[in-house]
Amino acid sequence: MNPTAELRRAGPIGSGVNRMHLSSIGVFKIMAIPRITSGFRFVVCAVLICTALVYDPRPAFAQTTDSSVELTQEAEPRSGTPQFPHQPWENQQPSCAQEAATNGGCSVHGFFHDTWSETLQFGYGLKGVPRSAVRPSNLKWELPILAATGVMIAKVDRPADNRIQSISLQQTAGQWSNIGLGLEIGSAALIYGIGCGKHHPYLRDTGFKALAAIGAAGTVDLALKLAFDREFPFKPGSTGKFWGGGRAFPSGHSAASFAFAAVVAHRYPKNKWVKWGAYALATGVSLSRYPAKKHYPSDILIGATLGYVTGTYLAKH
Repeated sequence: MNPTAELRRAGPIGSGVNRMHLSSIGVFKIMAIPRITSGFRFVVCAVLICTALVYDPRPAFAQTTDSSVELTQEAEPRSGTPQFPHQPWENQQPSCAQEAATNGGCSVHGFFHDTWSETLQFGYGLKGVPRSAVRPSNLKWELPILAATGVMIAKVDRPADNRIQSISLQQTAGQWSNIGLGLEIGSAALIYGIGCGKHHPYLRDTGFKALAAIGAAGTVDLALKLAFDREFPFKPGSTGKFWGGGRAFPSGHSAASFAFAAVVAHRYPKNKWVKWGAYALATGVSLSRYPAKKHYPSDILIGATLGYVTGTYLAKH
């Protein structure tokens, strides 16, 4: 047999194989577009939040104005000596005490001091939970959430979990939920760092409180996981049984995400882009835990509630 002739006969077949290979590559690229798009949304949302926080002067201006008014009132002499409150801002130099207070929280000692202060404050809040839980103003939203959770556990969780059968969807949702939570933690750390670098105490405190809220919500979430011991949805033969050997209830991703969002939203209530952007990112992270088969819907609801309450409390205290 002539080898050249054999290669010529195999030529069309080889080209056909190449065409099939190129076509399969194109299909995989098309299938990857939705995953890239969903991930891009997470990234864009986090970048917009950080940018808006850094370049939004309104909260810092308001805080500076209030503090300057208080300093003016304290420094006003009793003899009635006239003051000059309209002195140009450029000519006002910060005092050494103000400068030290601004930079104090950025040192290692200051960071640990603030961490201990936030821990004590959160501990005081936990002590008041039994008393606060029975207040009529809190029962208005507590009872509906508890009722919805009960209905989900009894009627929704297992049928909803049985609908998720795609392994690819589970993997993709799990990856992006982790990326979204990482962006939130990274955004909080970045905000804290920028606030320290720019000597911007309000921005620094926002980042620190967001980190503290994520840590506090995660701690309470872990305690509840150990207490309820619910089976994970991905466990073979799982029925979502409580005290069945698992850590599904409540969702830690939901708790941490909404703790971050609540702090940012309460620190910047007038900036709608920041406020709703933070909540949108937290919602995306939380809901993605369901198709990832990491949590049942009731786990996500309680986790989000826990995070919101924790973030709101730390943002206001």
